[in-house]
Amino acid sequence: MAATLRVVTWNIRSAIGPGPFPDRWWSRIDADRLRAIGDFLSGLDADLVALQECALLTRDGQILDNAGDLARQLDMAVRYGATRSFEVLEDGRVHGVGSLGNAVLSRQPILASRTVALPAAPVDALIEEPGVDHPAAGVRYADADPTIREPRCLLMVDLDGLRAGTTHFSHIGSGERRLQAEVVQASFGDAAPALLLGDLNARIDAPELAPLDGWTDGFTASPGDAARTSTDDGMLIDQVLVRGAAVSRCAVLCESGTLSDHYPIVAELAIP
Repeated sequence: MAATLRVVTWNIRSAIGPGPFPDRWWSRIDADRLRAIGDFLSGLDADLVALQECALLTRDGQILDNAGDLARQLDMAVRYGATRSFEVLEDGRVHGVGSLGNAVLSRQPILASRTVALPAAPVDALIEEPGVDHPAAGVRYADADPTIREPRCLLMVDLDGLRAGTTHFSHIGSGERRLQAEVVQASFGDAAPALLLGDLNARIDAPELAPLDGWTDGFTASPGDAARTSTDDGMLIDQVLVRGAAVSRCAVLCESGTLSDHYPIVAELAIP
């Protein structure tokens, strides 16, 4: 393991680009956009890349493999974790199957990997408590559109001297995100040095992230980038968390433009 490590986390939105999430989104996966994402990553010269919203699917015999294609383009090792599959439906007929998940690309050999399914809140739970400024405040999951609930996972990899993980928490329901944070914390145990990267769908100071005790927010090393606007609509939800390592730089790279609806975050770590 190198003493200095450059890492990136990026929700690439399956290479379909920004804008309202479309029906039949898998038909919008753009090979040219994915190559451009790879070109941008190549320019960052990262040792480890954590990706969220990576698609792996077949459609009419074609294999669409976001993580694998990027790994081949960047000549990096790859691991992919997902916890659900779906039918690729067009005109009421099945044209293939697919999954959506998280991936890790690494220059270093990946010694082991593990996918951990993250919990969902009970169907009778409230999405948000009454009085919270949220359109689903006071609404039970059982009474909401079931499409708001997607299975989520943590993908962990072991490198030489480092355990790293990437995850993507639920976009609806702070209570559900808290349950997921608890499982992530338990899954890492007391491993150190350790690195947690991903789209947590919450600000780092959000109460639901309190279970992630003992982690250091990577942005504390870069107070000039304190705004951390990591999505194209100004949300502050993509995070770099470290334990047993020092961060010398952490920055949002808005220059990635419209390659995704999120901007990548790059951080430089010192690993003891």
